[in-house]
Amino acid sequence: MKHKISRESFTEKLDTIRNMISMRFPSVDVRNLDKTMARLAHYHYDKKKYFVIGESRELYDFLLLKGYNPFTVYRWMLLEKLPEDMRFQLKERQISQKKAVSEAFDRRHETTSSLGESIKDIGLSLIRRM
Repeated sequence: MKHKISRESFTEKLDTIRNMISMRFPSVDVRNLDKTMARLAHYHYDKKKYFVIGESRELYDFLLLKGYNPFTVYRWMLLEKLPEDMRFQLKERQISQKKAVSEAFDRRHETTSSLGESIKDIGLSLIRRM
């Protein structure tokens, strides 16, 4: 009889990574790790453009030592910030991680003027129908 292979979700993996980082680097603010991880992630693939020193470099080496790709960890952090409906679609495998992050970016950067105009148009169409 075959057993179903259970995989850890990215949230569980991210929690373990945060715990390891907080134990190893007590001075690092784990809640605001996004900016540091963004820098490390881009440094990982383009070492000519970026320069990492000090505690950031130690964190980078620590992640590699533990077998984690810094860019993957950064992507998990971005996925953690997704709206609940997108997270549900991601969990049900209806959309890919890349598509989810892209759609969340579009939602976040939707200008208030375009949103306001669409609300105004909907309101005017409701008034016309009355």
